[in-house]
Amino acid sequence: MFPTPLPEAVIRNPAREAERDVYTALQAQLDEGHLVFYSVAWLAKSKGEGACDGEVDFVIANPQKGILLLEVKGGQVCRDGASGRWISIDRSHHEHDIQDPYEQVRVSKHALLQKLAEHPAIGRTWVALGHGVVLPASHDPHRPLTPDGPREITVFAEDMAHVADRIARMFDYWNGEMGGSLRPTPLLVNTLKDLLAPSFNLRQPLGEVLADEDRELLRLTEDQFDVLDMLSRQRRVAVSGGAGTGKTVLALEKARRLAAEGCRVLFTCFNKPLAEFLRRSSGHVERLEIANFHDFCWRMAKDAGLPLPEPNSELSSTFFDTTLPDALFTALDRLPDRRFDAIVVDEGQDFRESWWPPLELCLADQKDGILYVFHDDNQQVYRRVSSFPTGLNECVLRDNLRNTQRIHAVTTKFYRGQPLRAKGPEGRDVECIPAETPAAAVREVHRVLHRLVRQEGVPTSDIAVLYGSSANGPLKRGEPIGTFFTTTDQAAEPKKVLLDSVRRFKGLERPVVILTGIDHLAPEEEDALLYVGLSRARLHLAVVASAGTIDRLGLRPARKQ
Repeated sequence: MFPTPLPEAVIRNPAREAERDVYTALQAQLDEGHLVFYSVAWLAKSKGEGACDGEVDFVIANPQKGILLLEVKGGQVCRDGASGRWISIDRSHHEHDIQDPYEQVRVSKHALLQKLAEHPAIGRTWVALGHGVVLPASHDPHRPLTPDGPREITVFAEDMAHVADRIARMFDYWNGEMGGSLRPTPLLVNTLKDLLAPSFNLRQPLGEVLADEDRELLRLTEDQFDVLDMLSRQRRVAVSGGAGTGKTVLALEKARRLAAEGCRVLFTCFNKPLAEFLRRSSGHVERLEIANFHDFCWRMAKDAGLPLPEPNSELSSTFFDTTLPDALFTALDRLPDRRFDAIVVDEGQDFRESWWPPLELCLADQKDGILYVFHDDNQQVYRRVSSFPTGLNECVLRDNLRNTQRIHAVTTKFYRGQPLRAKGPEGRDVECIPAETPAAAVREVHRVLHRLVRQEGVPTSDIAVLYGSSANGPLKRGEPIGTFFTTTDQAAEPKKVLLDSVRRFKGLERPVVILTGIDHLAPEEEDALLYVGLSRARLHLAVVASAGTIDRLGLRPARKQ
């Protein structure tokens, strides 16, 4: 029986009651040698212009007996001989005009023959079909209803209890009429099955899948704003949670809300690319200043007239850990009016204990000023924080709203904190591609990019290629990946693929991340880089690494796509 079971829409539709009764009778009485197709339709090329469509209530095929088309008409069926009008009277005694069922099924039969003639395997084969009419609520008058409606091809209410016998007689009738040519070949029966009940699995492009899943994650993240509503009366709060719990989204939203309430707000974080991204994406918000901690210290020092070099990667760690925070102390003495009503800190786990005193001095009200610290509580990775400022009320985020469940399962192997629940969609398996040499890794990353962008329809702006280490890794910032040009500033060069280190991308995310360069990480930083790198992907994660590294991650290499 095709379909099995009946669709819910058919079961609930009162207009389909007669068809349901016939379906049930055929299902119960016909043996397994029959194929029964219910409610089928097709399009065939017409001999003229346009298309010739066909539809019928039932098609019954049996390799030994033949193929029948059946048209079903429910209710009490009547025909006016003078006008040729066909009528069906329902249980409420309402009349409904209906088509002549014998003409209707005959037209459908010829349309199906025309459709079969188009098939390359049987187009030149002689095909014969029979047809009949089923009137399951009309009594047998024991005579032909019309010249083209003999008793042999009509099933009445009295016949429903032994409908299999009536179908067998209908097969015999048409084989007698056509000299036995109704019997089809096995090829014809199989073709009919492929035509009327085709099975297929159309692969949805990844770009479309990502869009659907991203909308679900966006809804989940917006639901997290309820946390801020609960904390609206708290002035000093530490909000903790693992990667993906929405800390940065909540931190920025809290800063916006405070600014909208009239507060002068500083939003600061550790990572410079994150601060730049948030500054661009938030637009201009009055009374809100966004800067990473070291840039903020340097700007304050510059405005205060302190002679300091501009921060760059060539300066020693002492400059960032000590010189800049100390300069903030001095700058605040010279610029007392540059203080804030509220400070929101993201990535609090990356702040050294010695940085908090000068940052707290940036509050205009040292006692009642508003301070929110958002931090990752992964004790396995972040160990350098000894304490936050005192008097912070704790709030723990337990739901991962960034990653799919498949990505979350991989990331949690490097997480030791409050248990997290993955609330997002299940998502696709993490894609793992073995590459034993740097050159092979570059080729595999290029192959993945080509498939995602050219075949799957994923925008380049949705993809980030991240490497754990550039010292022994296959990729370098600024270098192309095969035919794809790369950039570290996708906002300025949106058509290029973002290629950057895991460290610089910390706090950021993309729908798709390709992670590589993780085979030779220093033991003291391996867990941290893997935790951050794996969790940057919201919807799809591809890992290009040696088979040994993939095995250590507990993943299975993917087959070539």
